[in-house]
Amino acid sequence: MQKLFMPVTLAALMMLPLAGAAAAQAVSDIPEGGYLISDNIEALPAPVRDKRDQLIAAAESGDIAQLKLIFDAELAPPTVSFGAPDDPIAHLKAESGDGEGIEILAILRNVLAAPYAAMDGGDGDPIYIWPYFAAMGDLSTLTPGQLVDAYRITGHQKFQQQLAFGGWIYWRVSMTVRGELQAFVAGD
Repeated sequence: MQKLFMPVTLAALMMLPLAGAAAAQAVSDIPEGGYLISDNIEALPAPVRDKRDQLIAAAESGDIAQLKLIFDAELAPPTVSFGAPDDPIAHLKAESGDGEGIEILAILRNVLAAPYAAMDGGDGDPIYIWPYFAAMGDLSTLTPGQLVDAYRITGHQKFQQQLAFGGWIYWRVSMTVRGELQAFVAGD
């Protein structure tokens, strides 16, 4: 399922089906100021699919140190907090309810299982964001099926907190078309 979204107004939110796997790869297919939502992993560029697979493998390992290997391989350190901690893994462990990072790995796995959004990255290339809610401006317009997607990641109470805030501030992943991990972060 692939859909285009152009956030003009709540009433004007448009959903248009796309044909073909290449649709998620071309910025020209993304409406200006909008985004494309898809659950078609095969439509992702190979480097993005590969990085997603690496992140999933790290999450499923149960060893948060596996994320350090991925982070260290990046040209620029991915954002894990808007406070730019010196040790991203220690920060993620501290954010994890269990103190070891297992909860954060579970969140990462759930986030990457959700459909993604492709947006214009501003440089002529798309960026890819999981879950797609992070691209949406107004979460109050979600369909019942989209609410199921959101609740699978946050549960009802945390989703209600985001509604009150006015946008997705829970954990999200973003990466470039070249598979560069930009962020695994929560907050605004």
